[in-house]
Amino acid sequence: MTGTPMPPGSFRPEDDHSSRAAAHGSGAGELVPARAADLVPAAPSRPAPQRPWTGQDFVWWNTAGVLTALRAGRRPNPVSPMVDPIRAAFSGEEVMLATCDAEMLVWRRGDATYNPSRGFFLAGGPVGLALTAAFFGGQAYLNSRRKRAAEADAVEKWRHLAYARLTVSTHGIYLGTGEGVMPIAFADVQEVQLTGVGEVVMAAANASGSARWKLRGQWAELVLVMWATRYMPGHPQLVGRTWLPADWFAHAAAWGYTVDTSNWPRYQPRALD
Repeated sequence: MTGTPMPPGSFRPEDDHSSRAAAHGSGAGELVPARAADLVPAAPSRPAPQRPWTGQDFVWWNTAGVLTALRAGRRPNPVSPMVDPIRAAFSGEEVMLATCDAEMLVWRRGDATYNPSRGFFLAGGPVGLALTAAFFGGQAYLNSRRKRAAEADAVEKWRHLAYARLTVSTHGIYLGTGEGVMPIAFADVQEVQLTGVGEVVMAAANASGSARWKLRGQWAELVLVMWATRYMPGHPQLVGRTWLPADWFAHAAAWGYTVDTSNWPRYQPRALD
């Protein structure tokens, strides 16, 4: 007796014995016994990246690794592809971590109350102080030029001072130009504030006085992390992780770059009296 045709791959009770006998050699649609190994759930797949992984992402990822190492009590390793051969000035255990091109800016008004630059950059020790005096050769000529420009420009803003090579170490920063290399110890730094991607405002003081400047460079966030971890662990930008973009951890995970943040500082609300 011929019944109603069934669609290809349909299971009929009368086919049960034949399908089991054929096992894995049968056609599509037949039942195949499940094994225990087949019941293990698959690992969740990573989300698809939403944007490219850039050189700046590598900088942030390496800086995050430095923070994790510091919080674990380990000495971090160099993180940039090339580190300038700078002689350590602050400690026999000092490690040079990264080097990049940088720009230095100062805040000054462009009017008759022009402030000349006199030993703007400060560094600890006699060698640093001597370099400070010679750091920008022809200072009188530069001051004359700046004064003339200031009289024609009354806008108060951050203004370019010099280009330099920035080297970040475990103990401070080094600023190098054609005039020489000037070290600034983190111990002399009073303020580090991130003001943009690759941009920090710094203030330092020593026996000669104080100074405040803006530094733009690829490893600016590393400067913040190195200084704040040692001298201001409750720094809002360190505790709030705002030195990184808000979605950066998800972005890094999508590209397979995991970050161990288990020992990073966290905001601790003060108990009410």
